[in-house]
Amino acid sequence: MARYFPPPATYRPGLILQLRERPEGGGLLTEVLQIPLPDLVTRPEMIVLVHGFNNHYGEAAAAYSGFRTRQQERDPAYASGLESRLGDAFWPGDAAWGIADKADFLVYSSAVGTATEAAEVLWRHLQRMPTLLQVNFIGHSLGCRIVLETIGLLAREGGPRVGSVCLMAAAVPVFKVVRGGDLEAAMDHADQLLVLFSEADTVLKWAFPAGQTLARGDEGFCPRALGRTTPPPSIAGRTQAKRVNGAKHGDYWGHSNSKASHSSMAFVSAFFSLGAPTRSVDSREVADANTIDSRPSSSGPRGAASVRRI
Repeated sequence: MARYFPPPATYRPGLILQLRERPEGGGLLTEVLQIPLPDLVTRPEMIVLVHGFNNHYGEAAAAYSGFRTRQQERDPAYASGLESRLGDAFWPGDAAWGIADKADFLVYSSAVGTATEAAEVLWRHLQRMPTLLQVNFIGHSLGCRIVLETIGLLAREGGPRVGSVCLMAAAVPVFKVVRGGDLEAAMDHADQLLVLFSEADTVLKWAFPAGQTLARGDEGFCPRALGRTTPPPSIAGRTQAKRVNGAKHGDYWGHSNSKASHSSMAFVSAFFSLGAPTRSVDSREVADANTIDSRPSSSGPRGAASVRRI
C-alpha cells in the first residue's frame, strides 16, 4: 500500500504557504497558495518553517506539529502566541511511488533543482505580503537550501527584512556558504544564523555527497554538508553553531521525541525567544551565547538533503 498518511488531527496551523500541487509527489506551484488568504493575523513578522527532502504533505505536517508540541511543552503560557508567529511552507521534494518509497532517493538530484525553483516562488510571495516587515526561517535538510536561496533573492531583489535563521541538519554544500561561495550574500543578509549539526547524521555523511554530485549545476564533487560537522571558520554571516549530540537526520523538529530532538528544540526556543511574548520587528535580541563557534563577518564584528524523510 502507499506510504501516504494525512496530517495529525491536532495539526491546525494558522497559516500555510502551499507550494505543492499534490499531497504526495507532483509538481511545484507557480504561485504560493496561502491558506487563509488574506492572513487573518496580519502579522508584521513571521517564522517560516521549511521541511526537507522526501516529505509528503502528511509527513511534513507531522514534523511541524511536533515542533509546536515541544515548544508548547516548554512554555504553555505562550502557546497561543506561538501560532501567530508561524507560517508552514510545503514543497514537492518527494516522489509518489507507494511501496517503492525506499527508492525515492533516486529523485534527490532533481529535488536540488526543485528547491532552487521553490525559493523563487516563496520569495515572490513574501515580497507581496502586505503587512510583513520581517521574515525569519527554520529549515531542515534540503529545506535549508530553499531558505538560503530565498534569502539570497530577498537580498538582491528586495522584500521584508530577514531576521533570525536556523538551519537544522542542512543539506547544503559547505563550499557554498563560506566567503566567496554562491550563498555568501544570503548568509550575510540575515541578522543572525544558528547552524545545528551532528556527526551522528549518517544520511549527510554517506548519501548527501553522492546526491549532490549527481545534481545539475555547480553542486561540487562529493561535497561536505553544512549540517554534518562543525562549520569552518570561513563560514559567512553572523553565524553560531551548536552540536546536537547523537542526532540522526530525523531528530530535529521535535516529533521524534528523542533526547537529541528535545535538545534541538531547546536550542531553537532560546534562539527565537519562543518562550516569551512576540517581539517587535525592531528587536535586536542576542541569541543564546552558549555557542560552539561564533564568527565575525568581513565587515566587522557581528553577533551570533538529505535523501531520506525526516
